[in-house]
Amino acid sequence: MTLVVAGYNFDENPWRSIDNIKESTGVGREGIFVIADSVITSLSSNGHSPLLSGFKKIKEIPVKLWQPYFIGENFKSYNSVFLQFECFVAFAGSTLTAQHVIDLISNHLATLRIDFQRGDFETDANYVVKKVCDPNNLIRNGYTSVYGNDMFIPEKHYQGILTAEYIAEVVEHSINKALSSAQKHKLDEKSLREIYTEFILGVNCPSTDSDLLIKYTMRQRTNIDGMIEVYVVSERIEEGSVAVIGMNSRFGELAQDKAKEAIENGVPLKSEMATFVKDAINEVNTEGSFQIAMPIVIKTLKNRRIKKQVIAEET
Repeated sequence: MTLVVAGYNFDENPWRSIDNIKESTGVGREGIFVIADSVITSLSSNGHSPLLSGFKKIKEIPVKLWQPYFIGENFKSYNSVFLQFECFVAFAGSTLTAQHVIDLISNHLATLRIDFQRGDFETDANYVVKKVCDPNNLIRNGYTSVYGNDMFIPEKHYQGILTAEYIAEVVEHSINKALSSAQKHKLDEKSLREIYTEFILGVNCPSTDSDLLIKYTMRQRTNIDGMIEVYVVSERIEEGSVAVIGMNSRFGELAQDKAKEAIENGVPLKSEMATFVKDAINEVNTEGSFQIAMPIVIKTLKNRRIKKQVIAEET
């Protein structure tokens, strides 16, 4: 089992109350954070037994946006990166499912490409970001098409075309693509429990510098052939809330209450949630269960850079 909590960090109270009217203090968010325990367990007749500790449940994912390369006025290939940075993906559930999903997410986000689409007029061009599996106009038109010197100017045409929302769409596509392999097999309730996995994406938008947290939850449906299909739905985590996966049914509501209280009292949310996860681990361990356990890992994403902190067991 797993407990992961992610949120938008505030170092100060972003609101103040004057005569019961909330007013913004102008204090901005201080990046986003994610906190996870690091134990892998197996379910036996004696309950959850730890198998591994120090397991990475938060993955740092490189994002690379490749720009087209031209020889003269002819498109040649994609051989240089225009933009590169990191986001994170955390998971709770099946480690095998998560490994397959994260491999696909990594492959997709590392191979984004700049392409173009014709506008209303022949001379108009709309510069867009494409996944490597999307139809690509530059490649489709071949290496004999001629493009003017006033096209594909990085400083003019590439700025702001990659957004956090698009990255979230690519992540959702990647998860669903990975899960589609399960549809080749007849799934029963036991199989669904074994592959069930939740994910959290944290990304700082390269276009607006705003932070984005997305939670992906697995769902199931029956197709026209009577087979069970699995897919994910995405939920944008709003400012003032936290994303909880893993032991959400037990700790999710309490985590939301603690987050709200911390923000209103001006307590740094990352520190408060780290204490919350430690307390949750102690509570579960006191019951004789090791569904979650120390150490915990905290990763902070700010300005598209990730910093890591590990809090080990207290001696």
